[in-house]
Amino acid sequence: MIDKNLIRSLIRDVIAEEVTALKAGKSATTAPAASIRIGSDADLVAFARDVLRLAEDPQIRAAIQAGRHPFHLAGQASAMSAPATSSATQSHRIDKGVVTEAVIAKLGKGVSRLLLGTGVSITPLARDKAKARNISVERIGQ
Repeated sequence: MIDKNLIRSLIRDVIAEEVTALKAGKSATTAPAASIRIGSDADLVAFARDVLRLAEDPQIRAAIQAGRHPFHLAGQASAMSAPATSSATQSHRIDKGVVTEAVIAKLGKGVSRLLLGTGVSITPLARDKAKARNISVERIGQ
């Protein structure tokens, strides 16, 4: 059983970090990488249209411009968020922000390893959700 005071303390820390980041004018939260499959010119045009549609929302546009709304090609490793793919496991890397239960829920079914940068916080509920999905959580140096 997890100590309630510990949970409260962790939540307070996460909220304090987020508020500090928001006051500094930058959100520390990174959206999960959107998986994109481009196999033809038509797929490329559809992707460009999707980006334009997403950019109609000022918050999403700002996130795309700041690199907080990453995209990666489906089935290939990405240099931006480093989802390294091997034959049996897939990793997803998050370099900043807070990992919440919602972030874990949005990870692809093939993800079995979550790599967290040094400044990344993870909520206890997110850690439990990752464990329930058999996703290992590892800290990495930058």
